[in-house]
Amino acid sequence: GDLAGLGGAGLVGHFGTGGNIVLHLQFFGKKDAFAFGFGCFVCWSFEQPEILALREKMTPFLVRPQHSGGVEEETMPFALKRKSPGEGPDDMGEDDDRDGTGEDDDDAKEAKCIVQDKIILATNSPLEKLAHSYALAQSVRLGGFELVVERSIADTRSIPETLAETGEVKLEARELSRQMGELLMLRCDVNLHTDILDTPDIFWDEERFEKIYVACRTYLDIDKRVDILNQRLVVLKDLYDLLQNSLNVKHGTKLEWIVIILILVEVVLEIIQLYFTPAGG
Repeated sequence: GDLAGLGGAGLVGHFGTGGNIVLHLQFFGKKDAFAFGFGCFVCWSFEQPEILALREKMTPFLVRPQHSGGVEEETMPFALKRKSPGEGPDDMGEDDDRDGTGEDDDDAKEAKCIVQDKIILATNSPLEKLAHSYALAQSVRLGGFELVVERSIADTRSIPETLAETGEVKLEARELSRQMGELLMLRCDVNLHTDILDTPDIFWDEERFEKIYVACRTYLDIDKRVDILNQRLVVLKDLYDLLQNSLNVKHGTKLEWIVIILILVEVVLEIIQLYFTPAGG
């Protein structure tokens, strides 16, 4: 009922288990879509109005949804590889397991699975679409993290400049702790929680499609982008550590002054008591 109006929506199947499960769905006349647990949808042959309708229907199922300005999208055209004149009618089918295909031929096919920003599908297998979809979903999720880090860098850009000019930054301890917590959550999401770094378990038993996934992932520069993102996160962490140490020094200095003032008050009270105490009392 919740997915009514999406052109006969239905669950075709699923891949993986637990937190890494991927749902294979079909909408709008059996157009394929893959739903990933880390918050991404990859849609094949969808028109823009159909994508907007799907996004609207999926909103109630989201956990920690992004605001409209934080939603990342990536679009790539695709084509089904044409059969050569010598190929039989089943050569493009889902079970294309011809004998006599060497490893070099497989590598050549995988190298051509993306050409000039276009995905080239060699079969009708949903696993081949899933291989591309997984890499695209990881790329889009990584793009969301990159956007958050860019905003954090923009928000903190004035801090080093203020430190250089005045030698201090006015930032409340609670606000600093909040920003450090957000940074820690982001580092955990990138490196621990979103399955961006490792090859998904789904492809362990599907070596042919794993190679396509790796080729697409390499084409999208995911590993390089993760490294750059982590380097930026380290720079932000160093900045926040510096601010935390500065606040700690200020707090320690404040405590020292409080102790000094209390000692002075005690000394003054002792002097007053001695002054007003009668001799011999």
